[in-house]
Amino acid sequence: MTTAVLKILILGGTHFLGVHLTEEFQKKGHSITHFNRGIQNPGLFPDIEQLQGDRDGDLDALLGQQWDAVIDTSGHLPRIVEQSAQVLAGATNHYTFISTIGVYENFNKFDIDESYPLGKLEDPHSEEITEKTYGALKGLCEAVIQDYFPEQALIIRPGLIVGPHDPTDRFTYWVRRMAEGGEILAPSNQKIQMIDVRDLAQWIVQMVEKQATGIYNATGSPFSFEELLKEWQQETHVTWVSEDFLIQQGVQDFFELPLWLSSKRQMPGFFHINAQNAIMSGLTFRPLAETIKDTLEWDESRGDIPLQAGLKRSKEKELLLKWKKDT
Repeated sequence: MTTAVLKILILGGTHFLGVHLTEEFQKKGHSITHFNRGIQNPGLFPDIEQLQGDRDGDLDALLGQQWDAVIDTSGHLPRIVEQSAQVLAGATNHYTFISTIGVYENFNKFDIDESYPLGKLEDPHSEEITEKTYGALKGLCEAVIQDYFPEQALIIRPGLIVGPHDPTDRFTYWVRRMAEGGEILAPSNQKIQMIDVRDLAQWIVQMVEKQATGIYNATGSPFSFEELLKEWQQETHVTWVSEDFLIQQGVQDFFELPLWLSSKRQMPGFFHINAQNAIMSGLTFRPLAETIKDTLEWDESRGDIPLQAGLKRSKEKELLLKWKKDT
């Protein structure tokens, strides 16, 4: 069965997931339009239609047009999301909003599914995006989309997204560190749950093609740091250190030691999200080794640039010495 060619509008489109969505839609032969400010990677897709404007008050380029589907990769503030929703409410048959598992009110339990309560802002008028407000703001954005597209909305709540073009470098840190070899400091007894951006993009495209609606968590199965590091075939030596040691040394989880989530955060369920609805709807996962290989190739193509996350080598050596001295 041949899928009809769709006319797709992507709000954003030149940043991480948006890049992979654009490439995947192009592979499937669909017609793509980007709407953004033209600031980030403006020449990345010269062969597709580019509409320039600003979601906060400059939406004229969207007026009077029709699309089969809209994918919103860049909505963070409900007030701004509502502005574009007002313009697009009569301009499309299907609206996909990229949200986050961060919308949930807490992660006190394992196996959180889409019915779990959402977080709320302490200040309902706040538009400051912080680690504490990010998820609640996304939840409010979801509500806006559901109001304007009650029968046409697809809400995607990804977990940790990794792979080529990842601007956070959280997974890339480990890939680069494994490639460098030598003695590596790693946290013991830690699970990780993530999704390759290309698996996420391919599945979203399939869902858009069949005009699927509803809310879906989208992330992979939990695995351990041991499973991650054993995928690396070059000679390395891993020194496993305890959480107590890392906390005593003031190591910042998720930033200095990416993918490590301290129990002090009281978020045991964050890396144990239930994504069965998405899996039953066709979400599949490539081998971890492929994600590692392709992320490394992409990282090497960038040259020797500083990473946005991860331990400095000098601090890693210092921590390793302290760990060996104390144990």
